[in-house]
Amino acid sequence: MMKKISFAAIFFALTMLVAAPLAQATTITEVQAMITSLKAKTTSVLITGKSAEKDRTGLLDKLNEASLKVDQAKFCDAIAKLNDYKARVNALIVAGKINQDPNLGTTGQELLNDADAIIAALNQLQVQSTGAACTF
Repeated sequence: MMKKISFAAIFFALTMLVAAPLAQATTITEVQAMITSLKAKTTSVLITGKSAEKDRTGLLDKLNEASLKVDQAKFCDAIAKLNDYKARVNALIVAGKINQDPNLGTTGQELLNDADAIIAALNQLQVQSTGAACTF
């Protein structure tokens, strides 16, 4: 009976060691999927004004930079890029240049909510990898 328990314990421990890196990779993959989804929403959100396409390009650049930082496992840097993205979205909201009517599709608030969800996921990755969340 003792040998069966020991074997089971060793097997479980080995399974956890093998599965742990895989779980983190899945999480990174999920974060990248979240960023991809936010890029699609950013592409489709209604932005008005003379510089609408320049504003959109700037937002997409921030998301591309965040994605690159995630690939490099620089989670705090990715969060900084997402905070820059949020600051620009907030500026567009204040200026009345980004859709805020859910009946017309994606809203600026929806972009902010999605960015916040990605930031939370990145903080979880940071804690998993270093034991401490990002501080700004």
